[in-house]
Amino acid sequence: MRIQTNILLQSLCLVATLAVAPGYGPHYLQSPTATTTTDTELSQEHEGHETSAHPEPSSDKKLDGGSAHHSHNATQPHEHGSHSEKEYHESHSSHKSSGTIVKAKRKTDGTKSGIALRGKQLYVDDEPFYMKGVAYSPVPLGEDPLYGAPYGDYFTNEYAAFWVRDLPLLKAMGANTIRTYAWNRTRSHKEFLDFCLENDMRVSITYFLGSTLQTPITSKDDLEQVAQDFADQVAKYKDHPAVIGWAFGNEINGGWNGFIYALDGIFQCGWMPQPAPAGCGNFDFKNKTNPCYNSTRCLYKALFSWIDRAAELAHKELGDENYRLIFATMADIDQLALRIAMFGDLYMPNVDIWAAQIYRGKTFGEGKDDFLLQVNRTSEKPLAITEYGVDAYMDSCGICNKKHCPTPCYNSYTNETDGYGEDQKTHAIWVAALTGRLFQAYKEGAGVLGGYVMAWIDEAWKTTTHFPTNICADNTKKKVHGGWRYHYPNKKFDPKTCDFKAHVSCPNLNIWKPSLCGQYMPAFPDHYLNEGFFGINKVYGVENTNVNGIEPRLLYAVLQDMWLPRIEPVVGWQRAATATLMTAGIATVLITIWTCQRHFHVRAAPSSRPASHVF
Repeated sequence: MRIQTNILLQSLCLVATLAVAPGYGPHYLQSPTATTTTDTELSQEHEGHETSAHPEPSSDKKLDGGSAHHSHNATQPHEHGSHSEKEYHESHSSHKSSGTIVKAKRKTDGTKSGIALRGKQLYVDDEPFYMKGVAYSPVPLGEDPLYGAPYGDYFTNEYAAFWVRDLPLLKAMGANTIRTYAWNRTRSHKEFLDFCLENDMRVSITYFLGSTLQTPITSKDDLEQVAQDFADQVAKYKDHPAVIGWAFGNEINGGWNGFIYALDGIFQCGWMPQPAPAGCGNFDFKNKTNPCYNSTRCLYKALFSWIDRAAELAHKELGDENYRLIFATMADIDQLALRIAMFGDLYMPNVDIWAAQIYRGKTFGEGKDDFLLQVNRTSEKPLAITEYGVDAYMDSCGICNKKHCPTPCYNSYTNETDGYGEDQKTHAIWVAALTGRLFQAYKEGAGVLGGYVMAWIDEAWKTTTHFPTNICADNTKKKVHGGWRYHYPNKKFDPKTCDFKAHVSCPNLNIWKPSLCGQYMPAFPDHYLNEGFFGINKVYGVENTNVNGIEPRLLYAVLQDMWLPRIEPVVGWQRAATATLMTAGIATVLITIWTCQRHFHVRAAPSSRPASHVF
């Protein structure tokens, strides 16, 4: 039986080798001609605009400072807001002169680093490089990176067992880059980067800003100090060949991080005090008399200029020969494509690429709302999708129709409605569709550099008190109902303490166990986003160590089909994914890490569980 099983497993790995995606050949755009752009030309009015098209030039000649007005009379200047914004941008921007934004003239071809950006094509060591990336944060069960050491930094020597477990498997899957999220800037991470290089893995490093709780900003001096601290960290690793780029924070435009509200206050843009509940969020610039017209411009000038200042200082530390990608990842909110079109190239000349985290279901948008095409048409910078995917759990809490829309939800990971539960097939199909679309856009010259699948492993810590959006817990408006004092299943538990579509078990009080904590998300296959189940791999505890065992989901084999280099494409990526999925059942279930590591000659610690327990 063992011999027959080995033959079957080797055959399946061979099938994965033959079921190929299109080849990853060179395909790039010519570098755009350097231009000089005025504030007026790119701060467009967008009368009757479509976000996927270039905005029409503005006829408003009063866009000198981008300052906002608290008054509903848009013609009345707000002197303090205008002065503070002008002072900051004139003192900290080398690319502004006499009301004109001059595009930064800087080499983007690192003779020493081997990293080059030519037009909208990335090169590594003079070879076209397409990002086949994975979001990598190996937080083990029972640990929380926000509330306990090492605070997400599993990239120092004492945690080497994590990367020894993971990096060979990432390489065997076909990934060529990973993205980290946090590390202690006072510690050395050279050995981690060395090991990445040994496994042919490039690293995109996120400089941890967290939120305004971890990185408070209350003044222009604070903004400058944070930008300089970022540049100092970039300089520390400027000679390491594994580093492909640096991100200034994570989802820096997300209100949950607090930075946009802090900037709103520093520059007195008046963005948040405008009509509730979201202030000027999603303002479309069609109405010049709306107070949000100037407030939104003010806010994005402040945000993008801060990011640009950090990039400017970082590139100064790197020098031309050590060029790396410098960027900031953005959440897909507040009409991001429109904000990029109006303000991106204008206020961020020192930032190399756009980086966005997109969770729109099975696509990145349809037709004119395709985010990939929107950014390509309206910006001279290329785009990387720094997070994408869906979770692997089919949650009955997502049910919501005219007849049945349960809230709160009483189902749990161990007590799920029939027909629901972990769904590896749907997970693989949807992520394969997104992965294929990214590569298609790249091959078509749409300025896409690739992307990072979310995520390498399941992350149980995201179901705790601070992370999920939809919970049943005490807060300002729920104290009257008992809230936290009477957590489910206490007899005095009151469903009125729950957010819409919250699970009564959330927040999860035991991060050693998986829990269904997330939020209602109509774009997802089950209409529910479960934060703890995005992993390409599941994790399980191993006695006497915090280095969890990992069990690959079907998605591992599907990505392997799509990402490993091929000489000639046998079938398209859709058929490759479908062919792999058709083997689901006992055959695919038996594809474990140790079988593919045998096929690809990769050494890694085998699972301590018998094959019958895998998946």
